[in-house]
Amino acid sequence: MSEIIKQFYIDNNTPEILLERKIKQFEKHPDIAKEFEQWIKTKTYPSDASSVRIENYTAKGLADMYNYLDGEGAFVMLVELRDNPNEALKKIFNGFKWK
Repeated sequence: MSEIIKQFYIDNNTPEILLERKIKQFEKHPDIAKEFEQWIKTKTYPSDASSVRIENYTAKGLADMYNYLDGEGAFVMLVELRDNPNEALKKIFNGFKWK
């Protein structure tokens, strides 16, 4: 378990049940977790050449497209793109509109 990611969620008052679910998501994807840890420490994204790219999206690219996906939201979306690409792509293409 990433103590950096866990502490990030604790510091942001994430409820325990949600904290456990988010930690498990990142444990399944250590490459995304590593980038998220870097973002937590520095508030910067890795260079485009070295960043995790899923369905041609990077965390920085997602954050640049949608201001509210900056940081944690962008990395969670990368996890979703990997775990459930069809649903994640629908959300992106629809501009994250709520029904």
